[in-house]
Amino acid sequence: MKQNFIMTEEEKLQVQKWIRRIGACPESMKDTPTGKVLKDTVGSLGKMIRPGLLLACGSFGPDYQIQKDRLCMLGALVELTHLSSLIHDDIIDDAPLRRGMSSIQGKYGKDAAVYAGDFLIARINFWEARQHCNDAAQILASTVEDMCVGEIGQAMCRYHPTVTCKQYYDNIRGKTASLFRAACKIGAMTAGCDEELIRVLERFGEHLGIMFQLRDDLIDFSSNGCEDGKKTHKDFQDGIYTLPVLMAMRIPEARKELLPIMEENQKRVLAEEEIRQMEEIVIRYQGVVDTGKEILHRADLCYDILNALPSSDSVTALKELLAMLTAL
Repeated sequence: MKQNFIMTEEEKLQVQKWIRRIGACPESMKDTPTGKVLKDTVGSLGKMIRPGLLLACGSFGPDYQIQKDRLCMLGALVELTHLSSLIHDDIIDDAPLRRGMSSIQGKYGKDAAVYAGDFLIARINFWEARQHCNDAAQILASTVEDMCVGEIGQAMCRYHPTVTCKQYYDNIRGKTASLFRAACKIGAMTAGCDEELIRVLERFGEHLGIMFQLRDDLIDFSSNGCEDGKKTHKDFQDGIYTLPVLMAMRIPEARKELLPIMEENQKRVLAEEEIRQMEEIVIRYQGVVDTGKEILHRADLCYDILNALPSSDSVTALKELLAMLTAL
């Protein structure tokens, strides 16, 4: 996926400045493994989609220009929340790689990764208090709670062939979509949008976050999986049954063919041929196609929201983002 084009270059630099300031490593920790984790984390930023969403939603408010620097600071807090969650996710998943490169815990060890993730959360809390971000702090705290509930829900569903699409959606609304929703709400609220518009933009953020997760689920079943640096079908091997699998499982014949593979998956590491067989079954019974339709449905809901807003650079940029997400 392309780099973030929702933010202007000036906004991006301002958000990065705040990320470096908020996530700065204390002098006493600089030569420690934890200090190196912090340096890596704040020095190798990704697409920064969530800060971009926050600023884009802020642009619909009457106070956008006078609140620009505060919005950039809040965008940094949201991105650092995301980064700290990635560090902890890799520890829980025992993942040596992230997007084809060494994960933080794979490179520096679990202890340093835990300390760094916790340190970033502490810094977020400190800066929320220092900048008197009471409303944003409440939203982010509630969001982290939702993320934890979603992750726990997913963990409780591992290796269960009876997982439903509803359970899946409940989990991803928490673990993935909640931070997208929060970014949109914080941006709109800070810039002075009215309550109705804030609610509308929250819905946009949730739909978009779900689209991101569904797209990630589809990567395993596409030729782009290796290009995105994701080990093919790691979720399935870890007992996390994503929407393409669950969509196929609704078909009795597919369920009959997949259940033996799932049962073996719980007992041992599956052979490459068994993984290939699972993929072929999911594709044959339209699990991939139906997941693509779900992405398009969410995109339509997002377009409906954007088309009801006045034309602007932000609306155009968000539509371009939707077009990228639906171009699988």
